[in-house]
Amino acid sequence: MTNTINKIGLIQTTPLPGDFSNNLRAIVQGYRECLDHGAELVVAPASALCGLEPGHLALRRSFINQTMAALESLSKELGTAPLLLGAYTLTLGDDEVYVGIVGEDDDENDPWMVNDRSIILTPYLLEKDTVTELEDCHSFNVLNTDIYLSMSDEELLPDVTSDLMVRMPSTPWYAGAARDDSELRGWEASMTGCPVVCVRAVGTIGGNIYGGGSAVYSSEGKAMCRLPLFETAAKVVDVTRPAQALQLPEDVEQLGSALERGIRDNVRNNCFSGVCIPMDHPHSPLLAALSIEALGTANVCGITFDKENKLAEKLGISCFTPQTGQLEEAARATMSEDESSALIERMRTAIALTHAESRGLMLCSPLGRREIMLGDFRMYGLSGGHLAPLGNLYDIDIFLLSERYKDQYPDLFGALTTPPHGTTNRIIHELADLNTPPSTLLQEGTNYIFKENDVRLIQRKIVASAIKRSQLPIILHADAPIEQLHFPISHRMND
Repeated sequence: MTNTINKIGLIQTTPLPGDFSNNLRAIVQGYRECLDHGAELVVAPASALCGLEPGHLALRRSFINQTMAALESLSKELGTAPLLLGAYTLTLGDDEVYVGIVGEDDDENDPWMVNDRSIILTPYLLEKDTVTELEDCHSFNVLNTDIYLSMSDEELLPDVTSDLMVRMPSTPWYAGAARDDSELRGWEASMTGCPVVCVRAVGTIGGNIYGGGSAVYSSEGKAMCRLPLFETAAKVVDVTRPAQALQLPEDVEQLGSALERGIRDNVRNNCFSGVCIPMDHPHSPLLAALSIEALGTANVCGITFDKENKLAEKLGISCFTPQTGQLEEAARATMSEDESSALIERMRTAIALTHAESRGLMLCSPLGRREIMLGDFRMYGLSGGHLAPLGNLYDIDIFLLSERYKDQYPDLFGALTTPPHGTTNRIIHELADLNTPPSTLLQEGTNYIFKENDVRLIQRKIVASAIKRSQLPIILHADAPIEQLHFPISHRMND
């Protein structure tokens, strides 16, 4: 490597949408830490200043103006090392718009309020008292070093020769993302013959989890440095030194850490003091273990309607046991068995929500992916709550996560056995995740031969429960990228 930039600083922050003051403070803190360790160039996540997924907030004039003001303020805090990061800009038609008064209220007659507009992430190079807008997927020169910059993580080799490649993607984490990213970035480095830097943010917005894991890859395609997954960090790496063998955490360990991060961020971002866990469901032990790891025992509370439930005692958490015997007896005396059981479940959820909100707690639903897709729940029953951490996990994922926490909580899970519903989970995955037509699963000579009764039953259940799924709480997304279509699932199951 013949360029003058050898020491590159990586910043991995947790940016919140529109929280410019705290986001700027985190960038400056990470920048100064890198500068103290001799960084010649510092790279921050693309959304480090504006926050993850600002949505319609970024369409407001005040947001764009605050972004530009924050960039100017940030440039005044810099030292000798340039800083690369991204910021949202708004386009009106084909023209980018930056003018306006910071803090001025939006007006319905303002040209900014028309529909022909969009927001884009734009890269910026910041030096002392200087802000330079860059072009995406283009090369530029700084400190006699040709740098190719891209804001995406798609496979795209530059058509120009560069000394360094920098990627600042803003895509959420999914199971296997770290492995896929490592393989792709390593391949890019070996093909271009130059080091590759990839920086990602950390945090959770709604159901999307951002995992971090920013890394630098040598020109031979080997990882030279990788920041921790799901944690904020800052580090400087010298690209002239030999690369070391870096091992990624196991997939199940990453999944557990991602769910812990998702629970913790949703509690903090929504100003809850902790979580409330229903203790009468088979998934309750895993949900409680994840919550305790994320928030600590003092911030986790259980609620049970079974007087013999000893789970909370084993966990060492407080537990509330409502006295609902008379209400349940009255329901059974005046209604049929199905009606009374439905009413009792909804009544219990209402009590759980009331108890949780009175204590400032977030109620977590224990439902898993199989139950949700088949509609094996009652609206406003077990589906009630603020968050469904396990809602994206099939039975095998829940089983593997339970195995992970078994040693830490030996009396919690009992005797673990092979996860049930294996065939059902596979059919759901093919139909709902991979968009495989039901008839394809029944064709001779394929690898997906299932019994027709099983496929058709699951098909009908998935379609019939679509309206119920619209009432679910936020689900943490932990699956791999799938070919999920935006129109209703029933539209692609009518073969």
